[in-house]
Amino acid sequence: MKNILLVCEDGISSNFLVKSAKLFIENYQAEINLIPSDFENAGKHLDEGVDLVLIAPQATYHEKELKMIGDRARLMTIPDEVYGWANGEKLVKFILNQFNEAKAV
Repeated sequence: MKNILLVCEDGISSNFLVKSAKLFIENYQAEINLIPSDFENAGKHLDEGVDLVLIAPQATYHEKELKMIGDRARLMTIPDEVYGWANGEKLVKFILNQFNEAKAV
């Protein structure tokens, strides 16, 4: 099971994105656990063992927080076409591709 932390400004949109992805996690039988968070609470989730951190596109200006996260876990920005439409299926596919690419290297 891979733990994926989704971080946005206040946690609202990351919660919404997690809800939209739940059905597709089941449909694809993806062994991923999505954890929604805001920057304030991201650190405690990192202590719980996170395999990948996905940041909302509009929150990438948080340089200090991103540096702290990037020192502790793999960090990526959620693509606009996934985040902007809260597309749960594309999110699941994006995450699965990240781990499939890592296996190929």
